[in-house]
Amino acid sequence: MAEQLPALPGMLIRAVPTMVSRKKVLQEEPQDLQFSFQLEAFERSHIEKYHAMFPGMVSSIPLTYFYLAAQRAHLAAMLDPHFPWPILGMVHVANRMEQLAEIREEQGYRLNVTIEMPERAATKKRVRPLYRVEFFQGDELVVECLSTYQVGGGEPPARGRRREMPAPELDGYTDTGLWQLNSELGRHYATLSGDFNPIHLHPWLSRWFGFARPIIHGMYSVARAQAKLEQELQRPVTMMDVVFRRPLILPAEAHFYYADTSSKFIVTDAKASKAFLDGTFALKEHVKQ
Repeated sequence: MAEQLPALPGMLIRAVPTMVSRKKVLQEEPQDLQFSFQLEAFERSHIEKYHAMFPGMVSSIPLTYFYLAAQRAHLAAMLDPHFPWPILGMVHVANRMEQLAEIREEQGYRLNVTIEMPERAATKKRVRPLYRVEFFQGDELVVECLSTYQVGGGEPPARGRRREMPAPELDGYTDTGLWQLNSELGRHYATLSGDFNPIHLHPWLSRWFGFARPIIHGMYSVARAQAKLEQELQRPVTMMDVVFRRPLILPAEAHFYYADTSSKFIVTDAKASKAFLDGTFALKEHVKQ
């Protein structure tokens, strides 16, 4: 029988020594890793706290809420001695989540976890393993989460490698208003999610990983995007596929835009001159009467 999925804060403490023990050049190609965990049904009281942080959601269990468990599974897998890189400093660069069946809220889950290694990972400077987490209830796959991380992605780019992308094209998008993101937000979301990665908490800690100030968790922004989509469109979001373009450094102001006809969304700075993340979404189909 699969082991219970460990809690996140305790695993983060165990992740710290990997900053030293795994600082070495790979001598051979890393192999894909596979794991299986058991997860009890989510506590309704914690889901309500999530709803309170992201008002507007109409989903009973929001799609992005499943990422909290998926991230625990990522960390549990990376603590395996066969995972070759330091854990802290891994940067989330893309994520796709989809609900594939109705959720039975009182039932727990079996999580199948795979870390898929890219080809020639031992020779690449920017390695991006793919983390696949499948949530099963019984034999039914109900939610799938695909997360791409970059190894050492928190390091500042070498001189001369910076490039500016053009301002995002927003024709056909609806502006839902300004987000005010204060300096305390990273710590508040960390308390809710259990993700106390140092890059989100305090300038003294975030500087170790190349950021002058803390950055907000990428999935905070995605969850807030889901809440706004559900508030605007009054239907549950069942799929979100997002690319994180640049870190959102706190404190900050940001705008959220969506295009209903093309099912696209984007988070920009206050002047809409650059994108922090963008992606696509899908909504639950209307139930026929």
